[in-house]
Amino acid sequence: MTIDGIVYVIDPGYCKQSSYNARTGMESLVITPISKASANQRAGRAGRVSPGKAFRLYTAWAYKHELEDNTVPEIQRTNLGNVVLLLKSLGINDLIHFDFMDPPPHETLVLALEQLYALGALNNLGELTKMGRRMAELPVDPMVAKMILASEKLVSIVDMYVRQCITAHFTVDTLRREVSIHC
Repeated sequence: MTIDGIVYVIDPGYCKQSSYNARTGMESLVITPISKASANQRAGRAGRVSPGKAFRLYTAWAYKHELEDNTVPEIQRTNLGNVVLLLKSLGINDLIHFDFMDPPPHETLVLALEQLYALGALNNLGELTKMGRRMAELPVDPMVAKMILASEKLVSIVDMYVRQCITAHFTVDTLRREVSIHC
């Protein structure tokens, strides 16, 4: 995004990146050093409209020797549940041998498959179930999709219970009135 009048950029050399830990199953926002590509992009933001200057809060030595050339692709550092569910819904079944541009770690791919199986989105053959197809239609994390779809049943059960209680209450009330009239 270009904002008129911005001619100075201060680059601290860090950014917040989402990172997924496959062992714990947790995603977190981690402060990490930027890459050389990001540093160059930030410097390019100075003076888009008029002459400008970028101030880097790290040394030229750190730029040359400590920063990675490129940022780690997002598919290699996030939960793959949504990706796997989407690919399965598109009919791509062999995800282990799928030709990803930047292949994700094998461990996270296997964990995503296991999670989807546990949620009932995949059967024991790794194929998409009816529940999985419905989960794929929702633009949320697979666990949230399962909760939403499960709540649909729960609301129906609660609704039936409330109706039963109301009906039972009216029936008891009606019986009491009839008994008091006849006695």
